[in-house]
This record gives sequence, C-alpha cells and structure tokens, in this order.
Amino acid sequence: MKKPPLTDITVAPRDIIEGLVTGLAVITAFNDETARLTPSLLAERIGISRSAARRYLLTLVHTGMAASDGRQFWLTPKVLTLGHSYLDSARMPRAIVPYLQHLTAQLQESTNYSVLDGDDVVYVSRVNAPRHLTPGFEPGTRLPAYTSTAGRVLLAGLPEEELDNYLAHVELVPYTHMTVQDKDELRRELRAIREQGFGVTENQYEIGMRGISVPLKNRHGTVIGALSVSMMIASASKAEAAARCVPALQASANTLMLWV
Repeated sequence: MKKPPLTDITVAPRDIIEGLVTGLAVITAFNDETARLTPSLLAERIGISRSAARRYLLTLVHTGMAASDGRQFWLTPKVLTLGHSYLDSARMPRAIVPYLQHLTAQLQESTNYSVLDGDDVVYVSRVNAPRHLTPGFEPGTRLPAYTSTAGRVLLAGLPEEELDNYLAHVELVPYTHMTVQDKDELRRELRAIREQGFGVTENQYEIGMRGISVPLKNRHGTVIGALSVSMMIASASKAEAAARCVPALQASANTLMLWV
C-alpha cells in the first residue's frame, strides 16, 4: 500500500521548526528582480527583524550558499544542491529520463516532465534536442500553470472542486499580448484538454514558442504529471506539430502508467 503524500499529513505546531521555515523563506526571497538583498530589504520582504535577517544571511555565507560584499548578499551555485537532493532521491524524475531521451531522439524536439506545485507548474526533468539552440525550460523552472501547455494539462486533471478554487483565486497576468486573461476562456480550454487528452499552446509565456503536452496518469487514472514537447512555432504548423508529437507522447505516457 502506498504511503499518503506528505501534503495529506497534518503537522502539529509544536513539531514545526520555525527557524527552518524562516531559513527557507530567506532563500526563496531571492529572485530575478532581487538577485541581491540587504538585511533591511530581506527583513521587510519576509517579516523579520533586521538583526535576524542579517544573522540568517551570514549563516548562508558560512555554509557557502551565499556571498556578500559587506552590504549586499547573493546566493551562490551551492544552493542548487538543495534541488539536486530532490532529483537524486525521487524515483520518478530519474526513471523518466530514458523515456524523455527516447522521445527527443524520435521527435528531434526538447522534451520535459513536469508536475503541479500549488498554482505553478515545475519542470522537473528535461532532455534537450540535439541542436545548439533549443527552446524550453531547465529543471527547477517554475511558471504560472496557465501559461504553459504542461500546466494546463495538469490543471485539466484536477478534480472539479479544486479547479474551481484555482480559477476563483488565480490572477491571470499577461506575459505576452496573447496570454489568456479571461477565466471563462481558460476554463473552456481546460475542458477541451480534458476531453481530447492533450493540449497545445502558443505564445502564452514567450512569443514564438509552442508547447504540446499529454497527462501522465498512474494505474488508478489520477494525473500525476505531464509529458511535453517544446518547439519554435516556425518549425511547423500547429496541426502538423500535434499530429507528429501527440501519438509519441501518449505512447510514452501509456507505457509509464503501467508501473507508476
């Protein structure tokens, strides 16, 4: 019998190490817009005192996960070991890579395995197409789920109540002039994906990019992830790309379903 996912466990407040929670908040406070933080800015961002923020940052420097010029702090590549720990310990990301490699060799396109985490799609595994410039997202990349094909496939696989809750609170921020911003339109697209068993999106997160994705289900029929292909729109028409890629993606998903 499978163990329940960690998210189903209720953790008592007395069992929570608040220092660890804050430490993780410190690390995730760094992003594209604020690659460097001062103690004051960090304190304001995560709601702790300036002196506490400084101690957390200095602790990261001590562990080699951050560096400083005496005023500002920034993360070092050593932080990537946190993500590698997941990839090294989780069975699915490691097991799925040979299937992505086969798909990439067959389709000559970059392929991905993604999961849903809250409102985001997270790209967990990726195999690049055998050419120098390939579009797509590296492992660890997070995107708003509605902006990517894989994310929409995962949203379409949610129970109706969970999908209703998502649509009720999500803010559809435009990343291109073609990004869907109407929730009724998004719901219709998700229903179409659920009915046809695959999704195709274009120009939603980045102009010129197309994604094609199918759901990955376990033996009980529950959607647990998504397999997808990333390509430039100019490489083929939408219909031609779907006709070429969807059967291969679905064949891999059906094979994986036998042992997931």
